[in-house]
Amino acid sequence: MSKHAMTRREAMRLIAGVPLAAGAAGFPGAVSAASAADTVKCVNVGFVLGIHCPPTYGVLDECPKFGLQVEMQRLQSLRVILQTIMGGTGDIGVGEPIMLLAARRAGNDLVMFGNYYLHTSLVVAVNADRIQTWKDLEKPEVTVGINSQGDITQVMIIGGFLKNGGDLSKVKWADVGGSGTRMRALLGNRVQATVVHFDQMPEIQKTGNYKVILVPHREYDPWINEIVFARADWLKNPANRTKAVAFMKGILIASRRATADFAYFRNAFVKYATLKEKDTMPEAEMRALWKALGQDIGVWPADNAFRAANIEKLLPYYRAAKAIDDKPVNLAAAMDLSIVAQAL
Repeated sequence: MSKHAMTRREAMRLIAGVPLAAGAAGFPGAVSAASAADTVKCVNVGFVLGIHCPPTYGVLDECPKFGLQVEMQRLQSLRVILQTIMGGTGDIGVGEPIMLLAARRAGNDLVMFGNYYLHTSLVVAVNADRIQTWKDLEKPEVTVGINSQGDITQVMIIGGFLKNGGDLSKVKWADVGGSGTRMRALLGNRVQATVVHFDQMPEIQKTGNYKVILVPHREYDPWINEIVFARADWLKNPANRTKAVAFMKGILIASRRATADFAYFRNAFVKYATLKEKDTMPEAEMRALWKALGQDIGVWPADNAFRAANIEKLLPYYRAAKAIDDKPVNLAAAMDLSIVAQAL
């Protein structure tokens, strides 16, 4: 493939089996609650990509069928989401497992009880004029751009790097921020490797010799990007546990229907995605996105794939990124598997 010729659809094929499609930005207004007894406050990220659309539809459109109204608050920072749940002004949060485990290390009794989705639409991209192999990340003139130290963007890179015999002590990291900022840093040669969304690759490749060196669902088994969590004391209340079960039931139903039915995915995508061109996207392109996400990668598993073993596989990379220390992790205390089991 020519370095200048990658189309959006080819990007989707890359992440599915050689990158996908997404977007970023705000969100429609929160769902109003019928009463305090059947309401839950969910704190989530401030953008809705294609991968987020079915679970978003699940909690906002399916949960009310079970008598649960979800009030969604959108925030830009995952750390602020975590702090909002810890402070008690939110009930259920959607965030990174790494941050939750680090917060538990600091004495905050937070518990994850489900996956929001599986895998991710992020990929690791490099300037191929400067980087041919993973070992090239060790070069003193190479800088690797991440969102922040110890977060999923760094861990994602570290996993692939260590699997290919890299020496972490030789890597120069730079905190760059969100995917748009990281993309501009890559194009401006301020960094030579970074994490971007797969649908940014066609634009990136129009400007020079850039390639994808890691697609998470092919490197990890599986990659866990966003989990659903709450405070342990909140979950101890039987009424709240009932809400948590209904919340995950909404995600499960939407996940299954979106995987099986393009029309269901299209409805969720058009209603909630924050991609600017969603209203004019050709159906063939939207269908290719749906197939890549749902069938080729399997981002909305029918059973939610919420298992301790999936997190345990990633712990060595969390430790390598110094996101958590070397002490044993009590996943039995950090995860409540019974809520997904009851929802199933």
